[in-house]
Amino acid sequence: MNSPLIRRLAAFCVAFLLLFYIGYQVYNANYTSVKTEVAVYVQADDPGTAEVVQATGTAVRKVSVIQQQTNGVVTYVVEDGGKVSKGGTIAELYATEQDAAAQQQIETLNLQISQLQKLSSPGSTYAVDQDSLTKQISQKLIALLQTSASGEYDALDEPREDLLYVLNERQIVTNKVSDFNDRINSLTQQRDALTANRQVLGTVTAPSAGTFISEVDGYESVFDYDSILTITPEQYQQKLETQVSPPADAVGKICGEFKWYFVCVVSAQDALKFIEGNAVSLSFPFATSDSVTAVVRAVNQESIESQAAVVLECSTMNEELARLRTETCSVSVTEYSGIRVSQKAVHFAEVTRTVENEDGEETTETREVKGVYVMHGSEIVFRQIVPLYSTSTYVICDPNPDPEELMTSETVQLYDEIVVEGTDLYDGKVVK
Repeated sequence: MNSPLIRRLAAFCVAFLLLFYIGYQVYNANYTSVKTEVAVYVQADDPGTAEVVQATGTAVRKVSVIQQQTNGVVTYVVEDGGKVSKGGTIAELYATEQDAAAQQQIETLNLQISQLQKLSSPGSTYAVDQDSLTKQISQKLIALLQTSASGEYDALDEPREDLLYVLNERQIVTNKVSDFNDRINSLTQQRDALTANRQVLGTVTAPSAGTFISEVDGYESVFDYDSILTITPEQYQQKLETQVSPPADAVGKICGEFKWYFVCVVSAQDALKFIEGNAVSLSFPFATSDSVTAVVRAVNQESIESQAAVVLECSTMNEELARLRTETCSVSVTEYSGIRVSQKAVHFAEVTRTVENEDGEETTETREVKGVYVMHGSEIVFRQIVPLYSTSTYVICDPNPDPEELMTSETVQLYDEIVVEGTDLYDGKVVK
């Protein structure tokens, strides 16, 4: 023991153990054995809060097909989804493609002439200042770029003309030009020349008032609008497989009823999610970016274990929706709001509580319930949750469940620190 070597080895061991102990204490003081995230509240209209059913269905409308012999080129003057009155013009007939193209040029020239005449009229720009115009130019340019970026090239005309108008208006305000009379005269001459050389054969008028749709596919007579609420899955499939062709002389159709239906066949499991009278939201990702509100009008199935034909009533109409026939659809059946927690935070635990019966006697009840672990200071507390809607990544929980449902004193609350990672978790565990 008196050997210098042994004494040095002993001192080294003591120093090592002391340093190890100090390091462990520092690590233990700064290391948290669990990872948490804050519970947030989500609204029903937030992304990802709706139970969605994917389906392929068919649009059914009450229509009358417009049939008229045409020997020339048809140019529509009413867009799909546009309103027409009885006897109103929906299309014009031209002798050649060149005549039809000339008419489109004439309409463009008329718009440009009208805008330039408005700018040239006295007093039309006296109240406009340069700062306001600069702001408008920026807004119109952004609108044009957004439309272009969206790929909706058919809709570029309006934002382009709006931008051109404010650019021309700025030239008047800044005294770059006094008027546009020379340009108006030039455009007028172009228009008159096109008008003189085109050959108009006639027009197509609406036989009744309603919504105009240019496309006729032959299914107009296959799906019966008046009996659609009783359609079965088998009938729907048979009608969908019917070989059809539109009349050779069809030039469009008029939808006389304001409401239309979207019919789809869903599985027995998905059929349980549709309740007659409930409102749902429809999304047609390959047809339009707009969502459509609908009402469940019928859920027709032979038995609770069989497929169902679901009939949804819609009243929204625009150019894209007017062209729908058979289309893929996402149906948001039910939207939920509540406390959202990660699926990684959800655990099962046995919880015992004391209950009092009608006679005032206290008994204990033990049940395995679903819940999360919540940080309460340095202690972990287990709180039961009542799920409203679940996905593979998160759960939306009822923030105000019935107290009789709860085995714990509280449920998860907004801004709770939820434990999403940790080992050996249990109620009352102290962590640092």
